[in-house]
Amino acid sequence: MKHFVLLFILLGCASLAKAQETALYECLYQYEVNGRDKKNQPFSEIYNGILQIGASQAKFQDYTAFQSDSVKQAQPDNAELQKEYDIQVLKNPNYFDQTVYQNLPQGKMTLLGVITPDYYVYAEDLNAISWTWTEDTDTVCGYPCRKATGTYGGRTWTAWYATDIPVSFGPWKLTGLPGLILEAYDSENIHRFSAISFRKAKSAIRPLEADNALTITRDKFVKAKNHFEQDPMKNLPIEAISEMEVRKFGEGVKDGSISINGVPLRLHPNGYVPLELQ
Repeated sequence: MKHFVLLFILLGCASLAKAQETALYECLYQYEVNGRDKKNQPFSEIYNGILQIGASQAKFQDYTAFQSDSVKQAQPDNAELQKEYDIQVLKNPNYFDQTVYQNLPQGKMTLLGVITPDYYVYAEDLNAISWTWTEDTDTVCGYPCRKATGTYGGRTWTAWYATDIPVSFGPWKLTGLPGLILEAYDSENIHRFSAISFRKAKSAIRPLEADNALTITRDKFVKAKNHFEQDPMKNLPIEAISEMEVRKFGEGVKDGSISINGVPLRLHPNGYVPLELQ
């Protein structure tokens, strides 16, 4: 428990002035999406994400993107190894394409997302969910947790948070409870984030790089994203295409990638199931 007490103290005195914040802990999550495909057959997709927890902020992103960032920090001169990990990002069939910085800037969270062929960035209130606490308890990832419910983005969420880990962060945009959120799922059991490992950190939190991203509001991004992902090939604006790259990595149909103007175009063979409805 001593290291959690130290973390709590650091949270009270840290500043966001650093260009790059040191991560103290990392929580790995499995993100499961359940839905029905175009033939109305049930399907389940598994994504992997990681939450880096610093003294004053946290960052949630796809795990293969985190691995690529870590290699670039640890071996900045090893171009060949960096390329290998960049290819893993492109090859990942279940890539979580939203990177969320929690408490950056202070009191806000910033999302970096993609609607091919552009990247977009927007900020919104950090604690956007009004949680209702309950007395229910459970154990998640080896930690005793309490239950809370709240509504966000048109979905009602149930969250299990660990007060033994006294930070108000969580997976994706799910924040604002007096303990790390280790599990969260919506009322229809379509989306579920489940912690699979909590450990001391090994990498710094890489700063937000949004110089090439277009600034947008949350509402406009969610509406545009949900529309585009229903049929990316149909909704891709032809006039915006200056170059297209198709890469083949193996024999499988899914073992390849498409990039438009250097931005990945990810298709959804099972159909797109949005996290946010509104």
